[in-house]
Amino acid sequence: MTPKPPKSLILCVHAHQPVGNFDNVFEEAYQKSYRPFFEIVEKHSSILLSCHFSGSLIDWLEKHRPEFIQLLKKMSDRGQLEFIGGGYYEPIYGLIPKKDLQGQIEMMTDKIQTLFGKTFEGAWLTERVWDPDLVTPLKNAGVLFTILDDLHFEKAGKTAPVKGYYRTKHGKDTLDLFASMKRLRYLMPFRKAEETIDFIHSEEANPEDVFVFADDCEKFGMWPGTYDWVYKEAWLDKFLTLLEKDETIGVYSFKAFRQRFGPKDIVKIPHASYSEMMEWSGGNFYNFMEKYPESRYMRDRMWGISKALENVPSTNGSFEKVQLAKAALYRAQCNCSYWHGVFGGLYLHHLRSSVFENLIQADHWLREVDKKSVKKSSAVIRLEKLDSGSRWRVEQKELVSFFNGAYGAALEELDTIPKSVNLMCNLQRRKELYHEVAFNKVSGGNAEAKPLSIHDILGSKEKDLDQHIFYDTHQRLSLMDHFFRDELTPEEFAKSSYAEIGNFIGTPYKATVRSRKTVKELCFERSGHVMLHQKKYPIHLKKTVSPKGPSSILVHYSITNESPRELKCTFGIECNFSIGETQAMKGLHQRNIKEWIFNDSWRGIWIEIRSKEAIDLITAPVETVSESESGLERTYQELGVLLQKKIILLPKETKEELLELSVR
Repeated sequence: MTPKPPKSLILCVHAHQPVGNFDNVFEEAYQKSYRPFFEIVEKHSSILLSCHFSGSLIDWLEKHRPEFIQLLKKMSDRGQLEFIGGGYYEPIYGLIPKKDLQGQIEMMTDKIQTLFGKTFEGAWLTERVWDPDLVTPLKNAGVLFTILDDLHFEKAGKTAPVKGYYRTKHGKDTLDLFASMKRLRYLMPFRKAEETIDFIHSEEANPEDVFVFADDCEKFGMWPGTYDWVYKEAWLDKFLTLLEKDETIGVYSFKAFRQRFGPKDIVKIPHASYSEMMEWSGGNFYNFMEKYPESRYMRDRMWGISKALENVPSTNGSFEKVQLAKAALYRAQCNCSYWHGVFGGLYLHHLRSSVFENLIQADHWLREVDKKSVKKSSAVIRLEKLDSGSRWRVEQKELVSFFNGAYGAALEELDTIPKSVNLMCNLQRRKELYHEVAFNKVSGGNAEAKPLSIHDILGSKEKDLDQHIFYDTHQRLSLMDHFFRDELTPEEFAKSSYAEIGNFIGTPYKATVRSRKTVKELCFERSGHVMLHQKKYPIHLKKTVSPKGPSSILVHYSITNESPRELKCTFGIECNFSIGETQAMKGLHQRNIKEWIFNDSWRGIWIEIRSKEAIDLITAPVETVSESESGLERTYQELGVLLQKKIILLPKETKEELLELSVR
């Protein structure tokens, strides 16, 4: 056996693009990061490298850049590359059912074997979100090790920087755990190449005390300022050359290191992620599900489809449809849309929309298998149980609607089946800590770093962003029932700067399903009140939803004044549609209309609203100000629509309103 160099180093890069990301973003990442990075590493053939590619990126590379796959195979065949596996579509492991996690890892195993003729021993832990109960499912999927962060081990009593690897147990199962050093993550590639080498030399370590760098490949060229620094100024080539010349540092793959050295100790590590994620999430990744109900709803819908798949037999000609449903479900489990940190994540509409697109497709294939699915001339109304509360599902041939009876009987999801689009993929405007950057006109930056780390560059991409930051008091759903003292102005609606005098938004309604002739109806009722001139006016509101044809719903309102006094106020019906409608996005104020058609220029979908009686209409584009890798920016989320009308109700009088909502 060759002598052991006094210091040991493992280099690992993780490359990923989310399901649903724009093709030009894949291409830019390829040209700025993946291609130049691996071309340079390939020239330094003595340097071993561990690498992980998410399945969504592999799929794109296979289709658009097969020559890159061949480069990876060449490097793998000569023993330079070690492939790290993981969940195929980069799910947060603890966020999805354990059976799906195992299925996704097996899917990655098959792909790596097919492309490169290799197997893998380690799994990339998405966003390094660790839960102790992951040991067994990972072990069952054939995984022998994964990679955590310094912070994980600090929570287990170890002192950073953590070197070497440890073993953890859960029941009878064991798993080896490496630690990616935060110090190395901040040095590479943001400081001079020599500084990383000097850091390794400055630390006391035995050969078994391995230094692990495991981080995003995109930081080598894709992150702001890094392309020139890493490639044109040759940071990567200089760094690898220094390693080749340094006889005191041995560069290993994870597999090679485990073959030569054993684990240092047994550890028990609680839930954790890397330090930045812990800050963004408030100490626990799953807090994102509490802060953002939209994220929790996506997770619940995803879990619901996963459970439905368990009960579907894959025999009698349904095997292919079940496999299509499972593939779509796995795509919907891609992590990026479920949380928000330094990158757009949850705030990026196209990523959320992709989750629903795949959930709708999975749902479609399940409906194809289920003999009870909706027929041409019928509609199905049923209660669908989700972890966050049941939703009423109205299922038509071309439209599926989900109503949240506990949240104002609002329409929470509206799926057009032919296009696999949720027309209510919306997001509430919330206060975020980084908004202070815009309010205080503070720009981020660290003049000493060359180039700046992603965590130091926060600033604003445009001037006066503070003039575009507004907050909503409720979720951005549809068919929400408002009461105002006076009619809202377009500015009040756009900024959510109005006073609500009713108590119907976000409150529970009683729901019943009844048959009317040959049609089933979903009836919501609530006895509430409005506060006007410091007086309480009891009101009974009934909202009846009736499916009509393949893709329309009728909504019938009955508002009864149960007060002994006359009531004068404004009744409003709010809708929010995640569409791009050029004319309406400029902001409209139309009076006394009975019909309006919104043309979704993004996907060629038309939404038509008809009112039996004339009503006023206001539209306003809804934008959020969110954090991205290059600073704060405005992001369009949805189109807000308000239908409003002044009403006068005598004691015990009832006012009727009838709307028809159609999608084509």
